Amino acid sequence: MKKAFILFFVFFYGICTFSQQKDYTAIKFKSKLRNYTKVMPKTKEFDINKELFVELVDKLTMEAYSGEEKAALANKLWLAVSNPHKFDFVYKDYSLNTIKNWGVKIKFEDPDFEPNPYLAKWTVTGDEFIYFQWAITQILSYEKLMAYSEKAKVAQKAIHELALLKNMKFFNARPDEYAYDYLRRNNALLSQKGLVVIIYNYHFDYMVCKLEDKDRVVELMGKLKWEFVVP
Repeated sequence: MKKAFILFFVFFYGICTFSQQKDYTAIKFKSKLRNYTKVMPKTKEFDINKELFVELVDKLTMEAYSGEEKAALANKLWLAVSNPHKFDFVYKDYSLNTIKNWGVKIKFEDPDFEPNPYLAKWTVTGDEFIYFQWAITQILSYEKLMAYSEKAKVAQKAIHELALLKNMKFFNARPDEYAYDYLRRNNALLSQKGLVVIIYNYHFDYMVCKLEDKDRVVELMGKLKWEFVVP
């Protein structure tokens, strides 16, 4: 009886997993690039390694993720950064799903049917840190561990979409303030729970971590030439 239940669970899980995948038979992949680069990002030369992402994921997910979930996310981040070609191949569905509006018709624009979005971005940029930041942003935003908003009104909605803050209450946005000021006001509330929002300096990407981990998270992002500050 127990063995039958296990087999049923595996079968059911397989169906659910398969159903979440895109129907590639209905998709006409088309890259705007003639060729992809064969050069991989220089991670070793810049002292960027997997341990950086293992620690970063642990501090950004806190107790919300299990050990297996943390390891899986760290693996995705590291592979996307170190080998975009392999990442697009191994995590095809995940890769496409992290690209906002992939395959969606937008007014005045042709749909994006790039089959290898991470490799394509690396090919176009050719700059390690620009690519690193782009790839990490796509993945963390997809996982709802990072958000973006310029206006406070948008930030008021986006902050609730962060996985670790979705059940918390925040101040209402003021008509005359930007996201930076809005997040600074709400940090007063978050500090009571031992949390803090940090934002990409002079930009509008932000995420949350524990107050006690703030300096270390800022340091880890700094290794990626990414300056985060407390608003």
